[in-house]
Amino acid sequence: MSFADDTEGDPFECERCGTCCRKGGPGLHDVDFPIVAEKIVSPENLYTIRKGELIRDNINGGLVCTDTEIVKVRSEKDSSTCVYFDDAGNDCRIYENRPAQCRAMKCRDIADITDMHVKNRLSRADLFENVGWVMELIDAHEERCSYRDAHGLIERRKAGDVSAARELSGMIAYDQAVRDIVREKKAMGEGMLDLAFGLPLARVLEYRFGIRTERSRGGI
Repeated sequence: MSFADDTEGDPFECERCGTCCRKGGPGLHDVDFPIVAEKIVSPENLYTIRKGELIRDNINGGLVCTDTEIVKVRSEKDSSTCVYFDDAGNDCRIYENRPAQCRAMKCRDIADITDMHVKNRLSRADLFENVGWVMELIDAHEERCSYRDAHGLIERRKAGDVSAARELSGMIAYDQAVRDIVREKKAMGEGMLDLAFGLPLARVLEYRFGIRTERSRGGI
């Protein structure tokens, strides 16, 4: 599949109206690696949706558990608008180097974006393959905090299993501890934490799974 710019005269070509840009940043694909490596898209402006996380499916609608991880461009704080969209000027700041998903998005025609939606996604392994210590932390974090295990604990907790609730609390505490240690050692910038480890587990469990957490006491 080609991710070339829209052809001239295409009745569905991008009108640069900003509608899709205000619905969130794009997920990245392997062909987007160069714009991250060259920091056209800054790593600090990326975050990871981890495998098994509950997300909204913008193509088919509804909430689904993703079967692959998604490296995604952030939205502005307290907004769904992509960080690279200039709302005042109604323009993309990186339009000439925009990600493949943005290039595939055509006004009133979602065929291309639907076709590529789950194919050849960029992963943390692609981004950090030459930074061994980061991948070791990511792998250890996944082993202790995978959404596969979280789903099982959530179901057991719903069934009244007190030990499952304790295990889930331990998972949340581990997720937070990893982030705190990296912060204390200043091993990577604050903006990189959500790329390396995904969004904080406590936040995802609360807003996506409906499990309220008492962060101050580490309980659930």
